[in-house]
Amino acid sequence: MKWGLIPEWSPAFSTKLSTFNAKSETVFESKLYRRVILQRRCIVPISGFIEWKKDGATKRPFRIYEKVRPMIALAGIWTSWHSGSPQEGRSFSIMTTAANDFMSQIHDRMPVILDPKDFDAWLDPEVHEPEEIAKLLQPCRPELLDCCEVSTLVTSK
Repeated sequence: MKWGLIPEWSPAFSTKLSTFNAKSETVFESKLYRRVILQRRCIVPISGFIEWKKDGATKRPFRIYEKVRPMIALAGIWTSWHSGSPQEGRSFSIMTTAANDFMSQIHDRMPVILDPKDFDAWLDPEVHEPEEIAKLLQPCRPELLDCCEVSTLVTSK
């Protein structure tokens, strides 16, 4: 899958929109995401993520990870462009939310990190009620996370 949700109605398997992240606070009102969040949810497994902390005029990168589990399960949504055709392409966005107490020391937003007990509910195709889905789009418990500062070369090619 390609990271950065490409709308089904897009003329090409690309977009000029910034679709890497979908804000949980507005996802149900968004023309781009409202149908997708109700029908196509996924889990994006990662070992950690990088977030940049503003420190005056500079930015410092930090790797965020879970203290106990080696993998983090991010709430994601996906779509299929030209479904069933030879040109079919699939893409996804990760859900974001307001930062919890831990993350707020680094950034004001964070990915929605799912608790393993919520996996089935998140993936259940029979759950279509925005209220039920929204209950899962919360910041994780701050004590689950840790971080370490990393080199600014982290995003160099």
